[in-house]
Amino acid sequence: MKLQTKKFFIIFFIVVFVLASILAPLIFIFLSVNKDKSNITFIPNYVKSFPNHTAWLLAEINIYNSRLLENLSITVQTNETIDLEYKVWNNDPNKKILEVFINPNSTHLNNIIEVEAIVSNANAMIKGSAIVEVIDWFAKNISEVVGMRDEFISYLSINKPSFGINESIIWDSFDNAPQILVVEHYLFRSEFWEMELSRHVMIAPHDWVQVYIRPRSQSCPVWAGIIESWSSENYTVIEIEVPSVIYR
Repeated sequence: MKLQTKKFFIIFFIVVFVLASILAPLIFIFLSVNKDKSNITFIPNYVKSFPNHTAWLLAEINIYNSRLLENLSITVQTNETIDLEYKVWNNDPNKKILEVFINPNSTHLNNIIEVEAIVSNANAMIKGSAIVEVIDWFAKNISEVVGMRDEFISYLSINKPSFGINESIIWDSFDNAPQILVVEHYLFRSEFWEMELSRHVMIAPHDWVQVYIRPRSQSCPVWAGIIESWSSENYTVIEIEVPSVIYR
């Protein structure tokens, strides 16, 4: 009886050892996958747009899973056929900035455009999503604010030469965000910079104009300034606290 008990325990421990040898790597892989905090975060994940207006989306891509670092691809897709372009800024292997430009037309009116960013390779995949609601709105005359923008560009060229922002830079312009009337917001894009201009549509002395600039390879602005009253014709730029988030 004692011999049989001894054999039983020997066989039992052998079986446990074999199972542990097989399961341990699987458990390790399982835990590693579930602890992976890789993510794609749109900032913000909901915006409004209108026909012939460009919705400028921004996303942070954070990669903590080493299995996803090699030969990865980044793609953007939508639930509807729509004109879009995107740019990936490869800051470092673990963090990237993704900019997506959605250009709805009249066929997208009153539709919800679902935008999905996918980072993948043969080993792993992560996704992030945002929504663009296309509403019935109208374009503003953006030439009204170009002169305001240029006052800040002149200031930056003299006082912040390290930015490399000057009168020779070419900017694409993006119209005022829809359903915004009292404080209008305009976006300008150069090869390396975003400039957001907001203006308070009031009479002096409350008709301020404010700007921030963001390197397109970063998610946060790096400088901001204000002209306290545009109609006063005193275009002195005062540097202010930089906002922690972008406007969309």
